[in-house]
Amino acid sequence: MSGCTSCTKEVSVEEFIQYQNNPLNDTVWSTSLKATDAVNTIVTDLMPPVEKETLNLENTLSEIKVGGNDSFRISFAKDIFTSVENGVATPVKPEGNAEIQIFRIRRTGDLIKCMRSTQLKNGLTNVLTETVGGFFIRVIKDGKELSIKDGANYQLKWIETGIGNPKENLRRYYAKESSPAPAYNVTDVNFEWKPDTYTIPTEIKPEYGPIGTGNYRYIYYPTNLTSLRWVTLQRDVQLGSTATRLTTIFPPNFTNKNTAVFACYKNQKTAVQLDFDYTSRSFRTDLLPSGAEIKIISISKIGNSYYLSEKVVSKLSSGSIIKLEPEKISLAKLQAYLDEQ
Repeated sequence: MSGCTSCTKEVSVEEFIQYQNNPLNDTVWSTSLKATDAVNTIVTDLMPPVEKETLNLENTLSEIKVGGNDSFRISFAKDIFTSVENGVATPVKPEGNAEIQIFRIRRTGDLIKCMRSTQLKNGLTNVLTETVGGFFIRVIKDGKELSIKDGANYQLKWIETGIGNPKENLRRYYAKESSPAPAYNVTDVNFEWKPDTYTIPTEIKPEYGPIGTGNYRYIYYPTNLTSLRWVTLQRDVQLGSTATRLTTIFPPNFTNKNTAVFACYKNQKTAVQLDFDYTSRSFRTDLLPSGAEIKIISISKIGNSYYLSEKVVSKLSSGSIIKLEPEKISLAKLQAYLDEQ
C-alpha cells in the first residue's frame, strides 16, 4: 500500500488529516459523520444483489414466487401502480412487464448487513422492537420506480420454521426515508421505521402447524399493504424498569468514522445499533434490560480491510463497559459470518 510523501497531524477533528503509510494510524473521532466516512460505505460492500422477478402488469392477479420457491410470495392485483415524478402521481397503464427487485430480511445478520436495526423513535424516546422478518421491494418499469396507488394495496406471504410458538402481536412497519430515497445498499441517515397507519387489523396473527416434535411452520399473511420499499412485521420489546446502559470501547484506531456496533438478542431478531459518544470515544445504548443475554458485534472498515469482533454476554449487568478487540477478516468471510447470525 503506497503512502503519502508529506503528512501533517493537526489537533482539529474537523479538518482532513493525512497519515503516513497506514490508515490504521488515524485515531481521530468526528463530532458528526459524512457519507464518505468508511462506516457509511460498509453497507454497500455487505449487501448482496437483489433477487429479481418479472411481473406481468396485464394479469388480473399476479402471485410472484420470490426466489422460485414457496417460502415468500407477493400478490399484486391489476392496475394498482403509479409513477411519481416531481411530486406528481401518474397512473401506470397495466401493459407489458415490470421488474420486481427484492432483498429479504430473514435473520439478524441481514439487519446488520443493511444497517437497519430494530429501533423506533417514539417522540423523543427510543423504542426497541423484535421483527419476524421483512423485505425491501422495488417495482421498476421503463427505468422508473413505481408506487402503490392511493386506495390500492397488495399482499404477501412468507413461511418460517422454528421451535416454540410463533410470534404474535405483530404490526406492519414501513420506512421513513430521505427524499429522494437512496438505493437499498446505501446508508440513509434519515431512515426510520414507522408503524402502518392502516388500523384494520392492527395486528398480524400467524397461522401455524406442527411439522415435528416442538417444531412449527409459521405462515405470515400481511394484507392490505399500501407501501413498497422497506416493510417489516415487528412488535415492541418490553424493557420494564430494568433498562441499563451498555458501553463498548475499542483500541484507538477503531473510531466512529470506521466502526459500527450492534447488540443482538439471543433467540429473537432484535438488533440495537449503539450510538457513538464523542466525548468518551465509545459506543453505547440504553435499550437493553439488565440480565439480558446478548451478542455484541462490531464491524470496521479501515482502508480496504475489514475487521470483526464479537462478544457474548450471558447476563448483562448494570452499566457494563466492554472492550472489543477486532480482528482482520476478508469481506467474503464477514458476509458468511453474518449469514449465520
